[in-house]
Amino acid sequence: MRVFLIILLACLMQACAAPRRTDLDAFYAHQPRSILVVPVVNESPEVTANSVFITSITQPLAERGYYVFPVYLTDMILRDFGLVEAGHVHQLPAERFYELFGADAVLLVTIKDWSTKYLGLVSSVVVSMEYILKDTKTGQVLWKNDQGFVQQSGGGDLISMAVSAAVNALMTDYLPLARQANLLAFQPPKGLPAGPYHPQYQQDKDRF
Repeated sequence: MRVFLIILLACLMQACAAPRRTDLDAFYAHQPRSILVVPVVNESPEVTANSVFITSITQPLAERGYYVFPVYLTDMILRDFGLVEAGHVHQLPAERFYELFGADAVLLVTIKDWSTKYLGLVSSVVVSMEYILKDTKTGQVLWKNDQGFVQQSGGGDLISMAVSAAVNALMTDYLPLARQANLLAFQPPKGLPAGPYHPQYQQDKDRF
């Protein structure tokens, strides 16, 4: 009896320690082939964050095996319909994007952080995004993820670090960080299963 209790306790501890799997039932039920990325909502104080970020989104999605509508053409078409503000675009019914573009799914991205932070003489460049993928025929959420990336720098003498911090504040290149965050966001174990144009299509369910 004592041995049984020990085994049971060990199993329970292992179950609690196991990472929670992503709920992809809705995703597999709809199996989108094409994804429309609409203008990004920017909640950071950096006014150029959305225009820089949008250049980093197409490649990692395409590499996962999906057709991605050209983001600049998408923006132009939305503007032709008077949809200029990203916040207004995100509030549209998802079905509207099927009417306008014929896309299977729409990806709504919100930039939560896009900044350089300082703690003493150590600087951290931070990007953080929220991703929501919706089915364009039903409006159902197919997938959600929050992803960030941090790059730290520091060390050296006080004078050189003070100069370096001032230069970094003016010349920080966020694009490589955004690319890395997107790469992590769409990869297993929390990312998107392989799409129909990927060799692992319908073969990678065990990775999520």
